[in-house]
Amino acid sequence: MSQQNFHKYFTIYFIIFGIMISSFGAIINYMLQIDDIHKSTDKKAQEIFEIKTEIILKQALKNMDDIVNSLATNKTILEFSATNNSHTEEELEQIFLAVTGSYDKIMQARLLSKEGKEIIRVDRNKENGQAFLVVKEKLQDKSNRDYFQEVSKMTYQTIWHSKLDLNIENGKIEVPYKPTIRIAMPLFKNNGFIGMVIVNVLTNDLFDSIGKSTVFEHFIIDKDNNYILHPDNQFSFNKYKEIKRDLKEDFPNGLDVKEVYTYSLGNILNNDDNAVFVLKTNLAYEKNLINIKIKTAVIVLILTIILSFIIALYISRKPIKLQKALLKAHNKLNEFASIIDRYIITSTTKKDSTIISVSSAFVESSGYTKDELVGQKMHIISHPDKDRTLFKNLWEAILNGKTWNGEIKNKRKDGEPYWLEQHIIPTLNEDNEIETFVSLGVDITAKKELEKIAAIDTLTGIYNRRMVDEFIKIEVEAHKRHSYGLSVIMIDVDHFKDVNDIYGHQVGDIVLAQTAKLIIDNSRKSDISGRFGGEEFIIICPQTTSESAFLLAEKIRIAIESFSFEEVGNKTISLGIASFEDNDTVESLIKKADTALYQAKNSGRNKSVLYKM
Repeated sequence: MSQQNFHKYFTIYFIIFGIMISSFGAIINYMLQIDDIHKSTDKKAQEIFEIKTEIILKQALKNMDDIVNSLATNKTILEFSATNNSHTEEELEQIFLAVTGSYDKIMQARLLSKEGKEIIRVDRNKENGQAFLVVKEKLQDKSNRDYFQEVSKMTYQTIWHSKLDLNIENGKIEVPYKPTIRIAMPLFKNNGFIGMVIVNVLTNDLFDSIGKSTVFEHFIIDKDNNYILHPDNQFSFNKYKEIKRDLKEDFPNGLDVKEVYTYSLGNILNNDDNAVFVLKTNLAYEKNLINIKIKTAVIVLILTIILSFIIALYISRKPIKLQKALLKAHNKLNEFASIIDRYIITSTTKKDSTIISVSSAFVESSGYTKDELVGQKMHIISHPDKDRTLFKNLWEAILNGKTWNGEIKNKRKDGEPYWLEQHIIPTLNEDNEIETFVSLGVDITAKKELEKIAAIDTLTGIYNRRMVDEFIKIEVEAHKRHSYGLSVIMIDVDHFKDVNDIYGHQVGDIVLAQTAKLIIDNSRKSDISGRFGGEEFIIICPQTTSESAFLLAEKIRIAIESFSFEEVGNKTISLGIASFEDNDTVESLIKKADTALYQAKNSGRNKSVLYKM
C-alpha cells in the first residue's frame, strides 16, 4: 500500500472512527442530560415545596395564628369575657381596631360570648379599606354556626382553622371572588369556656404567591378531590362555584407518576380540607429544556467530527466539560431566580452588607424604591435604638457560615418602625468561601404592637404589674451574676381613697396619671417604673445602693408634694426603700420595701423610709 493510499485510508478510518466515537458520546451525553433534567426537576420540586409551604404558607399562617393567639391570651379580653365589665369595653374595642388596622388582610375580627353572641366586631369592607366597629344593634347570634359549635368544644389554647373557601356576603358568594380562611381560638377562665375570638383573613395574595412558577403547574386539592387552587383560575374553589372538574382531566395517569409531585398540607393548614399541594411538571418547560439539550448535543457532535481531523479522542472530552459548566451556570441562575419572589421579603447582600438585590415585598415593607436600596449598606433601614448585642451575635454567626434566625427592628423611609422575623443564610462560592448573604423575612409588626399594648398600664402609660414582675426577675439575676447593686422603691399615694370618695374615680384616675408622670420625670433613664396595683407604684433601680435610692425617693417625694394636682390641689406620697442582699429573693426584696412603706405610712405619711433589719 502506497503512502498516499495509507494516508487516505488512515484519514477515512480516522474520520469514521471519530464519527462513531462522537455519535456514541453524543448519545450517552444526551441520555445523561435527560437524567439530569429529571433529577433537576425533582430538586426544583423540593425547593419550591419548601419555599411555597414552609417559608410562605407556614409563615403566613403562623403570623395569623400569632395575632389570634395574642388576642385570645390578652388579659383585658379575658377579664372582660369573664366579668363583662363595661369599664374595659372601650379599651377592648381599641385593641380589636388596632389589630385589624395593622394587617389589611383581616376583613373581620370578632369577640363572641360563651353563648355565641357577638360582643365586639370590627369589619373592613374592602382590602386596604378602613377598619370600623359594627354598632351593637347589628351584632348577631352565632351560636348555631358550625365554627362556634366546634371551637366551644376545643381544649385550652388550641387554634382552629376553617376550610379554605370563598367569602360569603348576605348568604351569597361575593364576586369578584375572595379566598378566605377563618382562624379562631377559645377563651378560658378557671378551666371554663367563656367565649372565643375569630378572625377572617383574605388569602388572595397568599394564593398568588404560592400558585405560580415557570417549571410547574400548581394545584391544591382537598380530600374530596375538589380544587382549592388550579392554574386555570375558573376551576379554583370549583366546589363553591358549583363547577365540576374531574381530577382525570388534569391528571389522566393519576397523581403517582414521575412528572407529578405531592405534598400534604395537613400539618400546616390543620383543618378539615386535608389538602395536598400538587406540582405538575410544565410540559412546555420540559419540552423546551429537552430541545435545548438536543440542539446542544447536535452542535457538540458536529464540532467533534470537524475537530476529529486534529485529535478526536482528546477533543471529544471538551463538549462534556462545556456542558457541565453550562448546566452548573444554569442551576446557579435558577437558584437565585427562585429566591426573587414578589411575596417574600428577601434581599441579597455582599459580605460588607452592601445590597445587591431586593424583592418587591422588601421594597413595600421598607418604603424605599429598588434604586434607592441597591448599592446602599443594609443600615439604611437600621433603627436607631437597635439591639447592638443582637447584631454582634448575628454577624458572628453568619460570618462563620451559620444561618441566623431572629427578630430585628427596622425603620421605614418615612421613619416608622417595623419588625421582621428574619432568616439570614450565607451562600458559598466554589472555594467554599462566603460570597453573599440571603435574607428571608416575615413582617411581625402587628404581633409586636399587640405585645406592646399588653405591657403598658393604659391609665398611667407606664409598665403594668406583669411587666414589672418580668423586669425585676431579670435585674435580680443580673445582680447575682455581677453584684452591680439593686434597690427597689415602693410608693403609695397618701389618702387616695378620700380623692375617690370626694371627687370621684375620674379625678382619682387623673391623680394617678399625673403621679406616674412625676415619677418618670424625676427618675433616671436606667430606672424602671411601673404601676404595682391600685394607687401603688414601684421603681426598680439597677446598680443603685440603698443611700442613692433614698436620695432618689426624696427627690420624687418633694416633687409630688410641691405639685398642684387638678381639682385636688396638693397630695403627698409615702415611700419604702429596700436593697437586695445576699440571701434575698424577688419576693423577699418586695416584702422588705413594702414593710418600709408600711412604716412610712404609720409614722405620719409623706416621708421616705429605708428598710432596716
